[in-house]
Amino acid sequence: MAQGFFKNIPNINYDFKSDGKYYQAKDLFRKVSVWSYLQEGISGYNYYRITEGERPDVVASKLYGDGTLYWTFFLVNENLQDLNDWPKSNQLFNKFVDRKYSGTVLKCGVPTDIISHNHTTGVSSKFLTGETVTQSSSGATGVVTKIDPTNNRIILNSVTGTFTNTTVVGSESLKSFTVLSVLREQDGIHHYIDSKGLLTTVSTGNTPVSNLRYELDINEEKHLIRYIEPKYIGKVIKEFTEIIRD
Repeated sequence: MAQGFFKNIPNINYDFKSDGKYYQAKDLFRKVSVWSYLQEGISGYNYYRITEGERPDVVASKLYGDGTLYWTFFLVNENLQDLNDWPKSNQLFNKFVDRKYSGTVLKCGVPTDIISHNHTTGVSSKFLTGETVTQSSSGATGVVTKIDPTNNRIILNSVTGTFTNTTVVGSESLKSFTVLSVLREQDGIHHYIDSKGLLTTVSTGNTPVSNLRYELDINEEKHLIRYIEPKYIGKVIKEFTEIIRD
């Protein structure tokens, strides 16, 4: 896909670090403008549902009899920017979620348990990213990687031992709270859905959506792709090449 798609995009000289040194790179701004033009101009679309583990070149072979044309899927689907966006097989999806949400969530009662400010004294008190949290009752430890007062939680990585519903203390901040619940980060709340189906951060009266469910929904949406009808594919490729080189 990279060769079939990017070979037509011209190079530009770009100073990435603003230090006077120029490097050749693909003109991605040109790519974006072409995507917008073709997505609006092509009328011969149809839809295809990708099956479990089906690769882009396999789908292109089925639809066009030419596996090298799979870059055209990325041309006409806004949610497919590159191969990383192609719907993942169950095995790859599980590995992705395990990597992205590798932490342990410690839930507290109220936001001020993890971050607060005394307006009388002007003193702030909060857990610190990068500090070690310990629990003397269980002997468990972990490093704070995220502080999330919106959802009343801190997220730890590099965890040793097993945290329980007792007090934890930050090694540097010395801030502490009693843990209400312990769960895997992938099971933590990503957002809530209200009665109208709209995303919200308000928990009261709304349906929670876990990090795992959120990623599953995104991956599932990508299984249904739009593709250019075979009878138009030659014309589109010719037009794409002309526009990108113009």
